[in-house]
Amino acid sequence: MLKTIRMIIALLLAFSAANIADAGITLHKLEHSVIRLHILASSDSTADQTEKLLVRDALLAGAENWIPAGSDFSAGCDAIRAQLPAIRQTAEQTLRAAGCSDTVRVSLEQTDFPERQYGMMTLPAGCYQALRVEIGAAAGQNWWCVMYPAVCIPAAAEPSLTLDADAENMVLHPEEYEVRLKCLDAARAVGKWLSGKLSGIRITKTDQPSPQGEG
Repeated sequence: MLKTIRMIIALLLAFSAANIADAGITLHKLEHSVIRLHILASSDSTADQTEKLLVRDALLAGAENWIPAGSDFSAGCDAIRAQLPAIRQTAEQTLRAAGCSDTVRVSLEQTDFPERQYGMMTLPAGCYQALRVEIGAAAGQNWWCVMYPAVCIPAAAEPSLTLDADAENMVLHPEEYEVRLKCLDAARAVGKWLSGKLSGIRITKTDQPSPQGEG
């Protein structure tokens, strides 16, 4: 009887691990299918938040030209990188027109995001490619949207999802993945903690004993 119980527990654990791994694969696909636009205001003052929205509007007005139609995720990232100087110039010109002298930093980088709801979609917590536009101290409330696929770009011809079927199901039906994603978040947190601990350990070469007779 005890052997049977152990076998059932082992099978359940294996099934759970497989489900979590499956969710991890789907999340990885999603993280490598989406580019987010992330604009960070200098502070939470009314003026800085207003300037953030002015920059948002100016960038979205020309965003349909950033990524050529039909581009896949990798090509989209390359296109954004090529546009970084122009994006920064647009943001700074917008701020100057509003009488703001804040500097602007723009980059395309992997960024950790918490779970966020966006219209009918729920993007799970994860590390996504993001076009970051940091205004001044970049210490205020931020604004974000999904710019690839072109969900938040007003002039986009087809502002719709073009995700892998599993990834699309994850954002449209997050309740099916809720428990697995929480387990995955915990596993990732433990992995980062262990990585930090291990990176602080210095590995030194053990001194070899001198051959007998040498002195």
